[in-house]
Amino acid sequence: MEEREIGVRTSDGTMTAFIAHPDGGGPFPVAMLFMDGVGYREQIKENARRFASGGYYVVAPDLFYRAGDRIAFDFSSIASAGADSDERRRMMTVISTVNPDAAVSDTRAVVVEIASDPDAARGPRVCVGYCMGARIASRVASAMPDDFAAVAGIHPGALVTDKADSPHHDLASVKGEVYFAFAEIDRSATGELVDRFREEVQARGVDGVVERVPSVAHGFAMADLPVYDHDAAERHFERTFELWRRNLNPT
Repeated sequence: MEEREIGVRTSDGTMTAFIAHPDGGGPFPVAMLFMDGVGYREQIKENARRFASGGYYVVAPDLFYRAGDRIAFDFSSIASAGADSDERRRMMTVISTVNPDAAVSDTRAVVVEIASDPDAARGPRVCVGYCMGARIASRVASAMPDDFAAVAGIHPGALVTDKADSPHHDLASVKGEVYFAFAEIDRSATGELVDRFREEVQARGVDGVVERVPSVAHGFAMADLPVYDHDAAERHFERTFELWRRNLNPT
């Protein structure tokens, strides 16, 4: 496995990004990994390595870079301190700096940055996002429909709202296949909201699967969180790999 961090030049500064891909044998299909709200940390790199082991050139950008470099939070401490803690408020403030449209611009900057790397394939790309990163993945796939052949969103939340910029509106422009795995235990993704999102996917003729993973909580795919569920996490890797292979290597 080869891995490194790079500085990606964006319209707002320099964004750190972690890259992982197999040793030799490239170029490899590019997979963007959009982090969760806990931040850019070792667990994000671990998930990137896991996907890279499947033959992908994985790029995991630090989406919080506008608020500071390599920001990450101790979610266990935040959870125990309660919703009104100073650290919780700080986390939500930092999360608010992640603008979906700006993240699209950041993704375009990544594409430019890695264009000269012979290990990064030029063909169609794929992406996966966790928590808030699922919203970013959806927006990126919508804004760059010819570039992304498949998009996965893992324990996403608030994908259907009454706001004009609700993420579900992005589905109208998505060309690739989608896979969204919601957590059953998630106040931001109730059964009613998941059903509505599934209906939106079907109504727009988008190919893909929307499921609600039983008996797991939001964050189940991150091994450094107290809600981590090994079986559900392994399943998300398997389903995402299947999604990517199906769309990058059609038979």
